[in-house]
Amino acid sequence: MLDTKNIARFAERHLMPDQVRVTRPSGEDVLDPLTGELRAGEERVVYDGKAGLYRGQERIRSRSGHDGAWAEEVRPGYRMLLPVDAPEVAEADTVHVVAARDQHAVGRLYDVMAMGEVSSFPVVRTVWLEEHNRTAATG
Repeated sequence: MLDTKNIARFAERHLMPDQVRVTRPSGEDVLDPLTGELRAGEERVVYDGKAGLYRGQERIRSRSGHDGAWAEEVRPGYRMLLPVDAPEVAEADTVHVVAARDQHAVGRLYDVMAMGEVSSFPVVRTVWLEEHNRTAATG
């Protein structure tokens, strides 16, 4: 029988060099009386720790033009690996890159596009992301 704990430790050590903070809205939107705009309510931290971010591609079908024809396009998607004991993330959670080997990744935000995958042989948690912004850290 395979020792999943040692495989999970190996994956954390070698596949998760970055630090992320996953947040989730926990309150209702708040009306800004000065601008009349709704602003997001308070967020709570769901996870703060190790992760690995890996670029992928997501194929989507969308309607193009006025003729209503379906067109297939490829847009960037990302896969985030988390330790197997990390709490479950949910759609609409936000991932903030706090520290990364690639300095250009620091400061970026990603939206969780689907709940984490499950497996009969869990050694990592896999979560699919879409980039929310391109604000990079300065310095």
